[in-house]
Amino acid sequence: MLGRLWAGLRHSAALSAALSFVFPGLGQGWTGAVTRGALLAAPALIVVAGGIWLLGQARVRVAGLMLDPTVVAALLVLDAVLLLYRLAAIVDAYLVSRRVRPVASAARSRRIISVAVLAALLLATVSMHAAVGVMGYKVYVADSKFFNPAGPGGGAGEVPTAEPVASSIQTAGPSPTPVWTPMPIPPWKSDGRLNLLLVGGDAGPGRWSLRTDTMMLLSVDIATARAALFGIPRNLINVPLGPQSAKAFACACFPDLLNALYVYAGKHPESFPGGEARGYLALQAAVGALTGAPIDGMLVVDLNGFVRLVDALGGIDINVPYAIYDSHYPLENGSGDVPIYIKAGQQHMSGHVALEYARSRHQDDDYHRMQRQQSVLLALRRAVKPCNLVPKIPQLIDIAGDSLWTNLSPKDMPDLLALAQRVDASKVARFAFNPPTIPEYLTARAVGKVHAMVANAFVGATPSSGATATPVPTEPPDSGC
Repeated sequence: MLGRLWAGLRHSAALSAALSFVFPGLGQGWTGAVTRGALLAAPALIVVAGGIWLLGQARVRVAGLMLDPTVVAALLVLDAVLLLYRLAAIVDAYLVSRRVRPVASAARSRRIISVAVLAALLLATVSMHAAVGVMGYKVYVADSKFFNPAGPGGGAGEVPTAEPVASSIQTAGPSPTPVWTPMPIPPWKSDGRLNLLLVGGDAGPGRWSLRTDTMMLLSVDIATARAALFGIPRNLINVPLGPQSAKAFACACFPDLLNALYVYAGKHPESFPGGEARGYLALQAAVGALTGAPIDGMLVVDLNGFVRLVDALGGIDINVPYAIYDSHYPLENGSGDVPIYIKAGQQHMSGHVALEYARSRHQDDDYHRMQRQQSVLLALRRAVKPCNLVPKIPQLIDIAGDSLWTNLSPKDMPDLLALAQRVDASKVARFAFNPPTIPEYLTARAVGKVHAMVANAFVGATPSSGATATPVPTEPPDSGC
């Protein structure tokens, strides 16, 4: 009795197909076609070995690889190839078993059950790989938007990124300027510091294009992972332009408020190169000239994306040094003003409250607002805990595709994320280019002070005197994962 049962199981076509569904080649080996099974199993073993190796790498570097559209596209192709390979292995195991022990014509019910099991296995295999493919495609689309060379929402086509610029303010009148040649961003490790321009786009109904009201320079010493944040006032006037656009004005500077440069550059392509992304590239080059630091790239986020990101991370914790009351806070959708109140003390903020804290300025001024924006950014960094992000990946993918953009190279992401993980958010030095140290109406002397402030950011334990408008509140240390 047991022998007959064993023989039936050993030559069951449905069982053989199920075993090869679990692992290609296993069903063939179970039926007795060992060599055939080993050959079919070899590709799967290679994929498993690659997966084990990948899991052994630092998680942050693996996450960085997933930000590269080229890598994601390759994985999508691999997923399709594996689907065909697994389907072939399952069907082959079924047919091999049928050849070894054909089903008698009288056993019609058994044959129907066997075919139904095979169909269910094939459907399950297609469903599994289709789910992976759909998720991979969403990641690919989001990555392509995030790294779109034409800028946020830009069209297709190869648009050059800006060459890092660090030049002093130039005097009025004709002067020779370097010839600007579009080229990819050079390796950011070359000078020992990573310099990123962080931009918050304050666009909305009733506003002309996008207002770059939030601008910060993040500088990280690569060797020590010490970091500094520099708040860049939106109302700076006469900010020096990058060499590629220095001839746009006689002063080689932008004679209006800095936050208007994005719009102006977008409407004057004859003076500001860079295709659809010229507004951002002009801003990046100007900040490089203002700070004397080669800007390695920029990260742009819009208001809606910021709210969604904070909510996706479960909110952020901020130590509010003084109460915030704004009787005319503008709603993000441009529908009107509302009063807001945020009490002093340790607060856990949702995305909307965090945005209110970062945007409000009617109760104090732009300089205090810059300090609050720096606090929000650091709180956001502390809220990013790799071990808690896995279940939120689909939501984060949608946010990245809709509301984030960078001109960094996707191939640099593994190293950049690894460096970011080393930065202690509780020890970031914070600076702001505030009056009276840095006047709103810039002169060559003021720009020189900015250069020195940025160059010496990691010299000494604290920001230089006059670098900030008011004392910066102590933030809690990063608790890690």
